[in-house]
Amino acid sequence: MNLKALQYFHAAARYGSIAQAAAHLHVAQPAVSRLIRKLEQDLGVRLLTRTAQGVSLTGEGDHLLARTAPILKLLEQTRDEVRNWDQEPAGPVALALMPAVAPLVAPLLVRRVRDQYPKVLLSLSEGLGTVISDGVLTGQFDLGLFHADREVPSLAITHLLDEPMFLIGPEDGAGDGREAIDLAELPNFPLLLPEAPNPMRRMIDRLTADRGLALDIRETVNSTAMIKAMVAAGLGCTIQSYSFFHEETQHGSPRFRVRKIKGMSRNWSLARLEGRPAGGAVLAVAGVLADIARDFADAHYRQVPVG
Repeated sequence: MNLKALQYFHAAARYGSIAQAAAHLHVAQPAVSRLIRKLEQDLGVRLLTRTAQGVSLTGEGDHLLARTAPILKLLEQTRDEVRNWDQEPAGPVALALMPAVAPLVAPLLVRRVRDQYPKVLLSLSEGLGTVISDGVLTGQFDLGLFHADREVPSLAITHLLDEPMFLIGPEDGAGDGREAIDLAELPNFPLLLPEAPNPMRRMIDRLTADRGLALDIRETVNSTAMIKAMVAAGLGCTIQSYSFFHEETQHGSPRFRVRKIKGMSRNWSLARLEGRPAGGAVLAVAGVLADIARDFADAHYRQVPVG
């Protein structure tokens, strides 16, 4: 397949128009049409359905787009890396963050990357662990920050930190926020937790099953935002990390009663595709994430008033 033809095809699919693709590529419209038709002839299939309103993908076109997008992205990154080999890191870096830490990490990351590596272009996404690991494996993401509770073939996973977990309930005026509880006490609380495929839920189930504990799970809720609203409304408790309630802590307006769970922690792990050379921009962002994790472990835990 001709590389330029693939690039033209991707532009047409992105804009839904041959004319807009040509304008974006700064080439003549007939050149775009000609190379895309040549690509279709080489493959023996129709990739685009052409109408007066523009173009849309056929089934074959949709498959080709999905399969070749990571290749074109890798080529673009490689070009930027070679061009800037002895210069400061530059180029796009796609990063996915697990929802529990994304609100905390993303602002810090963007600020530091802008200050330290202004030529790096971040693309940030949020997703559960399986979505992140699959995205790194397919080339959708260069890096993924998530809770890795097991090895994933073809992923190079770097452990960044272990953060303690907390039982978080509605603010009821009881206690001074410094008490901690044992795992054995968890069955005494009505819980709101995500479903078992969630890595954190798998960890909770494993730890409690090993001790023969039966949790009182009132509802399964697959949204951190919904769980936060339900806990604040007094509908139950949840098990989460510091990032769940850090905004309230920072602004001095607690909405939750927070108790550290003895012997329960969750890791932050950074994943990238094993065997794929990491360019300067990817390594720079990975280094910033490692710094954020270290600073978080040193500072933010001390800000949480728990023993």
